[in-house]
Amino acid sequence: ENEDLKIDNIVPDMRKVHVKAKVLNISDVNTFERDDDEEDGRVQNLVLGDETGTIRVTLWDEQTEIGDKITEDDGIEIAGAYTVEDNQGEAELRLGDDVQVKMLDDDEVPEVDDSNSMSTKEVSIQEVNQEGNSYRVKGMLMKVYTSNPFYRVHPETGDTVRENDDGEYVTDDGEEVEDPEGRLAVSGVIDDGTETIRTVFFGEQAREVLEVDEETEKEMDTEAVEEAAVEAQGKELVVEGRTRFNDYFDRLEILCNSLEEVETKEEIERMIEVMEA
Repeated sequence: ENEDLKIDNIVPDMRKVHVKAKVLNISDVNTFERDDDEEDGRVQNLVLGDETGTIRVTLWDEQTEIGDKITEDDGIEIAGAYTVEDNQGEAELRLGDDVQVKMLDDDEVPEVDDSNSMSTKEVSIQEVNQEGNSYRVKGMLMKVYTSNPFYRVHPETGDTVRENDDGEYVTDDGEEVEDPEGRLAVSGVIDDGTETIRTVFFGEQAREVLEVDEETEKEMDTEAVEEAAVEAQGKELVVEGRTRFNDYFDRLEILCNSLEEVETKEEIERMIEVMEA
């Protein structure tokens, strides 16, 4: 068995992998229909990290119960896993029948060194190639998608609420919420000439990119958002955020945590200076 590997030493087609890592991201569970089975299948992704890098873990069917028992920033130890090659040529962890998964004590959780991440360094979009990493990219906002741009939250706690079968808004814990507030979540496509990437903007960043106010967000004014989305197209943005793998689109996307708009005139002048130099 491979004793306590560092993530950057994990490659495709390994057996009996043993790793201790920090949980950086937990995706939602996706369900799918099986051709030969009446019961739907379930799949969920985790991103784990240590001081050397990150790796994706795919959980299938009953393994998704692991995702219910952990939260981001937890430390876990996996023993007896194996790896496959994902569609980006990177190693991906899978849990076989003999795998063991257990929680780590707080003092055992690996430090994930953000100073070595790409968050401080601007890269071209074609260089964005790892899940769960921070990147900074600059490009033009080519399109903003406004289908279902709002979700509802508890006005005091910010917990997401959903409508139940009786038409009541409740939290995941079953607490009924009388007057939930709206929160913005829109996605767009950024193009820098080397490649495009889907980018998701939540809350403050969504308001900033659309230039709408908090009242528009709270009242869930879809018409105002749709108009603002048309105006936002063509903006030159610098976006920083962490990547996740979107199973539906089968590609990486960036979850924006900060952005700034680049004034086109200033950018042109900067490019002229570079060319003249």
